[in-house]
Amino acid sequence: MQDFVTLLFLSSILESCTELLPRSHYGTFYDGDAYLVYSCSHPGQPAGPDVIRREIRENGNGEYAERHVHAWAGGAAGGAGGALTTLALRRASQLLAHVARPLVLHRETATRESARMLSYFRDGIRILRSGAMNGGPRLYRVRGHRPVVLQMEPVSWAQLASDGVFVLDTANLIVLWLGRAANLIEKTFGAKIAYRMARGPEKGMLVRRIAIAHDGYEQTLPPADRELLNTLLELRSRSMRPPSPVSDTPRPARLYKVTQPPRTSPIAMPSQKPAARLEEIKCAPLNREDLREDSVYIIDGGSRGVWAWVGSSAPVGEARGALAAARGLARAKRLTGPVATMVSGREPLEFAALFHMWSWADARRDIRVRAARSATTKLDAVSLASNAWLAAEAQVPDDGSGSLRMWRVRGEAEGGALQELERPQTAAFYDQDCYLALYTYHTPTGDQTILYYWMGGSSPNDLRNLGAKEAKDLCIKLGRLPIQAWVYQGKEPAHFLQIFKGRMITYIGSAIEYDPSGRRVVPPSRALIRVSGQYAREARGVEVGRGGLTRGACYVLREGARVWVWCAASATGDEREVAKNMAASDHTLVMQGKEKHDFWNALGDRRPLLVASPLKEVERPLPPRLFYISLGAAGQYSFEEIISFSQYELAPEMSAILDAHAAVFVWLGAHSGPRAKDDARAIAQCYLANDPAARDPETPILVISQGREPPNFTGFFPHWKTSMWKGHKSFNAIVSVLEGKAIVRGSNSALHNGNSENRFDQHEKYPLSVLRGPKEHMPQDVDPLTKELYLTHDDFVSTFTMAYNEFRSLPLWKQKELKKSVGLF
Repeated sequence: MQDFVTLLFLSSILESCTELLPRSHYGTFYDGDAYLVYSCSHPGQPAGPDVIRREIRENGNGEYAERHVHAWAGGAAGGAGGALTTLALRRASQLLAHVARPLVLHRETATRESARMLSYFRDGIRILRSGAMNGGPRLYRVRGHRPVVLQMEPVSWAQLASDGVFVLDTANLIVLWLGRAANLIEKTFGAKIAYRMARGPEKGMLVRRIAIAHDGYEQTLPPADRELLNTLLELRSRSMRPPSPVSDTPRPARLYKVTQPPRTSPIAMPSQKPAARLEEIKCAPLNREDLREDSVYIIDGGSRGVWAWVGSSAPVGEARGALAAARGLARAKRLTGPVATMVSGREPLEFAALFHMWSWADARRDIRVRAARSATTKLDAVSLASNAWLAAEAQVPDDGSGSLRMWRVRGEAEGGALQELERPQTAAFYDQDCYLALYTYHTPTGDQTILYYWMGGSSPNDLRNLGAKEAKDLCIKLGRLPIQAWVYQGKEPAHFLQIFKGRMITYIGSAIEYDPSGRRVVPPSRALIRVSGQYAREARGVEVGRGGLTRGACYVLREGARVWVWCAASATGDEREVAKNMAASDHTLVMQGKEKHDFWNALGDRRPLLVASPLKEVERPLPPRLFYISLGAAGQYSFEEIISFSQYELAPEMSAILDAHAAVFVWLGAHSGPRAKDDARAIAQCYLANDPAARDPETPILVISQGREPPNFTGFFPHWKTSMWKGHKSFNAIVSVLEGKAIVRGSNSALHNGNSENRFDQHEKYPLSVLRGPKEHMPQDVDPLTKELYLTHDDFVSTFTMAYNEFRSLPLWKQKELKKSVGLF
């Protein structure tokens, strides 16, 4: 078998046959037709027309082909739209029978395509109107990281939105219209698409001019271009839709079981099939054990789609109706995202990620994970820089031998601020405290710094907030060079544990209970510590309290000067070595069942807290996932998944989430804008809250900047190149090439470079008649004292006969008089 994507075409005439499209038509869809897309590849490997084909051998030892069929139907077929979708799914089922191999069947909706389908088309897809006239002007909207270019009809202001990028294609001129709240990455794609439209048959030759129109600044266009735009859109009747609210809301996934109700009629025709009934089982967190092989289940993943899972021994009738049941649930809940069905053992990553601790079966990844777990040597920064995949799987950029400075966050009662610790390598923490750890190590390209902010499990929220402010201030003081990491007790990443050489212990209480000065973290002399982990980068020690029973393979008992290491019968040799290393002093080794009286006497009334844990299976973590971040209104973010990603998917204009499951990375491009950089932690927290898998909100968060990526991040990207962006053209440079001149004009530079930093351009815009109207009819977000801020630039100039910056430079009394004279005060 070979990697490929095949595109099959279904005409909107329902009786017509299916035809295979030539590769030149890949990525172009007409909304009056239906299409089938078939792909085949190794799990986690890209599948697309540009991928080099190679043989896939299914040997039964974890090597298998991942096959997908996508049934896409346009939404402009009128009453025939539903029939067209049904026809596409029927032909997909025939293809399934022809392939005779397990595959995943997707029902795709126009403009709501799944991330997997978009991944096949690197340059995005185009959705065109089937009956559109070839002669007149055409309007297109550009959206998404893998851009979807959607043809809009009719050409009018009603189609435009302030958070969108649009391309108006006319006979002599291409107009690129940039919404005020549009994302910089979409603006960049829009500029590239406009260039392709204007380019002639000879590469580099522009046969049509390109004009750049900014939202609210249309009157600043050259007279000829303004006149042409006015004939098509009539600038006087300009009305703009505000940015659409982000639809993603925190909504946990729900699991339903498909049951076939008994026939109630004593006489039933063979063609009458009773409708499937869905029984809700539970909501997230979901586990693999919730799925039984003799049943069919529907998983409602919200914005991540609706999935039908068919067990290997499920009844034939229920298996055949799985997709119909999933579509019925999507209609009942008014979900417009993709719907898919699969059989047990062929689950794609997007489905597995809806479950907690899904054991990912991938022979290639298993080899990498085993190698990373067993790598106890060669973990220095130099070797890991050349073996970034090892650093990524082990989550350690170096061996932890760099320099360390630590501070304890002092509460308001102590006067606030930070208290630097005298001996940071003591590795003693307290669960009511918060700490900052600044770690510096040497790499082949220079020194790298990581600023860890650790929060104790019992630390109060006001102390956490104070520590977060101190961490931000320290990072700014250091020139924003450090990698920022927010770490929670019990969820520490491997590298944080590696820094303390496997001896990190968290005690109950606060450090000032043992040293009022706060300069030293002194461990208590009497403690029972539960130890977990098989290597130094997994080793955690936690003092056992009386709040509840917890199991452990090994324990360290400290009573004054004496120390015991107790090991359960199920403990492995590596776990015993970790516990002995954590004792860090002369100790007595005690095996379960061979305890002596002195041990029991020292344990005393804590004996019920000593509970052995059974042998744990080695985890097989899911592969990482990449998401493009779209910034909406303040505090609103949406996330678009990028399947089979590479470094090529990252652009300096964007910010992205790399979900490594045990930790979440926020990558900030060099031109991503100040808002993304300031809100990086909030973005990651929003991502975790919106994940339908009900993720742990205390998952570690690491923020990294373009050009300072550590190997435990770059190792997740195949063939990472540090020189990738050396020749990158900024948005300003691209636009300058399109127009043949620099476009930064006066005070509007913030708008033109894509980052709406200008105070005037950050406000929603309304017609002058609305702002002059009665107070009770005024939009809620309008400040009645500064109505002028809610005018577009063009309306402002026509009303005040000056630009906003000129108006702002006037004395306040003069501003007030002018506003009164035009009815805006």
